[in-house]
Amino acid sequence: MDISAVRQQLMDQWQKVAIDLIKGGIPPEAVFESLLTVGLAGHVEIFGKDATASKIAAIAQQLSVQVKQEAEALREASEATKN
Repeated sequence: MDISAVRQQLMDQWQKVAIDLIKGGIPPEAVFESLLTVGLAGHVEIFGKDATASKIAAIAQQLSVQVKQEAEALREASEATKN
């Protein structure tokens, strides 16, 4: 079994479910907060709290880097339009 293909299929299905729920009138914030909560609870059950905390920390680090890169790109674009 190709785990990357399975992961992609699962992501596609979760995204479809989320879109269907939102189209059905459920606020996006509630959909994704509950999806995250259920996913994290399942991750803790399977991998434990330490592994889940490490995963969350790694994701937070990636997001932090992305935020910094986006801020830098906006600053550079702003400076370029001033000249």
